[in-house]
Amino acid sequence: VNKKMLQQSLGLNEDSHCVLIGFVGRLTWQKGVDVIGSVIPWLMQDSGNGVTGNVQLIMMGNGEKQYAETLRQADETYRGRVIGFVGFDPKVEHQIMAGCDLFLMPSRYEPCGLPQMYSQQYGTLPIVTATGGLKDTVKDISEGPHMATGFHVTELRSDKLKEVLYKAAEVVLRRPAEFQVMQRSAMLTDFYWPQAIDEYERHIDFTMIDPPTVRRAKK
Repeated sequence: VNKKMLQQSLGLNEDSHCVLIGFVGRLTWQKGVDVIGSVIPWLMQDSGNGVTGNVQLIMMGNGEKQYAETLRQADETYRGRVIGFVGFDPKVEHQIMAGCDLFLMPSRYEPCGLPQMYSQQYGTLPIVTATGGLKDTVKDISEGPHMATGFHVTELRSDKLKEVLYKAAEVVLRRPAEFQVMQRSAMLTDFYWPQAIDEYERHIDFTMIDPPTVRRAKK
């Protein structure tokens, strides 16, 4: 229902069977917008594999002119399949979180990051670069569907992003039961600060009681 309403409200083709991917963030080099832009033609092209070409993309954000132009060009080129909204609307942000299947956050660095946490609460699985707070708060599919809450991009390059986008879209399209298990795992994540504080204290306590280790140089 959220997906259909999002497609209707933004002017996308109504298609419940496609993979709907969202991006919300500052339009800067740090957020990997250049790499997103480089994979859009591949993502939109139907190559007969049943995955690429069966995708819709929503991008929203403010920032540098060159990346704003990336959004505008994609919007114009792929009418009904890509929305490139230069600006920000918090209401639309939450609609994207609630209506998309996947949330794209390929930052080059990210000390913490909040959108990947929000998206998990909605059951929208994040695709993130394995860096900083993104790696800490998103469990990769390699951990198994009952543990995983998203997908890691090990290195931010076009080929690596394509690889993970394909993998994630394939799960949505061809392994819906596994996708739903991951959604439930994501929605059960708890990023409540007292829990994080307890975890920090546990590590500090362990460090204080763990006996020091002396490494002797080999002769």
